[in-house]
Amino acid sequence: MKILKIGLIASAFAMLLISCKTVAQSSQIESITFRNTYGRGGFTSITATKDSLIATSAGGRMTDYPNFNKKINSKDWEKLVSGLDISVIDKTQNGARRGVYDGHDEIFSIVTKDKEYEIFNASEDAQNYKQLEKLKTNLNNLLSQYK
Repeated sequence: MKILKIGLIASAFAMLLISCKTVAQSSQIESITFRNTYGRGGFTSITATKDSLIATSAGGRMTDYPNFNKKINSKDWEKLVSGLDISVIDKTQNGARRGVYDGHDEIFSIVTKDKEYEIFNASEDAQNYKQLEKLKTNLNNLLSQYK
């Protein structure tokens, strides 16, 4: 019975450590930006921080894209950062840049307390792109929710 109690306490302590690591990792993210560039056609940008959501656009193709700067609630911020694993972002490979040929570029910028990550056209790195694709979807959902 004593071994069972010790095992239960040890597993509870391990779960606490794992959850603390996740919270600590997500708390080091300071901002997230997702930009689309369309060559000469313009650009769109969504930036999220702990307390704000900023959407900007420029160019002829962007007439229906909202431009605003609004406060974001902490629940939405935590939803964004909780799905990000910095170690996977560190391994994500950049794709070819197409903007110089008037092509479309997807650019993710993630700023942490220690480092800034800028990833171009990550969809070419299928293995590591999944979390960025989810991030893109979450940012676009926030955009429609806050506009």
